[in-house]
Amino acid sequence: VSFAHKLDHPYFLLKVEDIIQKRTRNILSSVGYACTLAISEKEGSASLKSTTVRISTAKLNREMSSRAKSVAKSSVKNVKRVTKSVKRLIRDDAHTWKELQTIEKRRRGILLRTELPSWRILTYWDGTCLRVLATDPLMWFTMIIYVIVRVQARVGMPDYASDISAGDIGVIGAFLSFFLVFFVVQSNNRYNALYNASMGCKGRIFDVASLCRAILPREHGLRLVRYMNAAYAAGFVGLSSTYSSVNFFEELNKNNKFLTDTEYKRFLEIDMNLGGSSNRELIAWCLLDIETAKKAGLIDVRTAIEFRDQILKLRASMGTLYNYLDQPISFFYVHFICLLSALYLPLFAVSQAYNAGTGDDVYWTADLLAGLIVFLQSVFVIGLRILGQKMSDPFGDDLEDLSVMHYINFTWMQSNRILQSSAPSELDAAEEEEIFRTSKSIGGAWQGDEIFESEILPEDEPEEFKDAPSIYCAVQ
Repeated sequence: VSFAHKLDHPYFLLKVEDIIQKRTRNILSSVGYACTLAISEKEGSASLKSTTVRISTAKLNREMSSRAKSVAKSSVKNVKRVTKSVKRLIRDDAHTWKELQTIEKRRRGILLRTELPSWRILTYWDGTCLRVLATDPLMWFTMIIYVIVRVQARVGMPDYASDISAGDIGVIGAFLSFFLVFFVVQSNNRYNALYNASMGCKGRIFDVASLCRAILPREHGLRLVRYMNAAYAAGFVGLSSTYSSVNFFEELNKNNKFLTDTEYKRFLEIDMNLGGSSNRELIAWCLLDIETAKKAGLIDVRTAIEFRDQILKLRASMGTLYNYLDQPISFFYVHFICLLSALYLPLFAVSQAYNAGTGDDVYWTADLLAGLIVFLQSVFVIGLRILGQKMSDPFGDDLEDLSVMHYINFTWMQSNRILQSSAPSELDAAEEEEIFRTSKSIGGAWQGDEIFESEILPEDEPEEFKDAPSIYCAVQ
């Protein structure tokens, strides 16, 4: 309990108190029970370092019945289970809130680079394939093999080395290229589908905010939009270990006030890190609010149906994200590509090293040219494989992943702006008639498009359009 208070984590405190009060009160006097936990501070977040549970087995055997033994063992298991849960919640390798903000800022900056000239793009290192290729073991292994073979070629090679052909290696490379391109296309389709689903959630929240502003009383609209934004944020927590309840949702809730203290207390009973249960809980709250508003006569049946439709579409969009998470790209296929790459690149390096010349036909220019070919082939094969793997799961801490934090903050801000919108003036029939009278004539209902030809067509229209002015209008 002392540790739970020091940790100041409500979920852990709730579980520890439940274990001690309900399960172990009747055995604490008979069991030598000690729990030693150490806390280390890492940028403001507590980390669970060690847990030691010691039980006086001799005293347990002497003084406790078999029933008490089972209760004691169950209590110890519960403490260990809570310990594992805390380790999941608070990990040494988890990003802090400030680190997530830094990653998001860099990620948004990289998105703006795609429109730069090619020479400017090549000057960047952050967010490019070069950073990953420089640390890939297969890249270095391939180049080392090539260098070893070329050194051996200068020292002395067997006579048959000059007769080795690269034709068979080329056929293997063609097949590997096909599999790699197919893998990247499949990953790109997943990436686009996940992005569209994320944007679909944002669209549903905007639609509901617009309906709330026009139909519901202000307090009902504020709470409904608040719940939907909370569901949007909570949905991303279960998708990736990068966005956890501690380092992500709690900070968002502090800044944006998604949930009140009472609502958040109910929310702590749900482990957000284990899936979409928290998201579906909030969706249920939204539907309950709509039902309450309908029973109170604030909205009619048709409007309630429209609200429910938009809310359930939000749940469906979040469900799409979890469906893709549950079924990633087949491991068999990914393993097959990795295996082919690991076998092909060393063989390609040996083949190119032999073809660069042996014996008296050894030249530095040939060595450098063949080495450059091996390097480019490695960049092609390894780069496509890594590109496909990164695009297949865009909810991590990579700079190429989707801007989850930006989506949530933008949706929260814009949906509340919709709720704050107000009509600039009351309806004035005379003013509307005056605007219509002084605006450009639209012609009579019986007149065709030719009435506008003299006004729309320029005086120096091309000759080929004089006989078909309506086509020219369409092109313009």
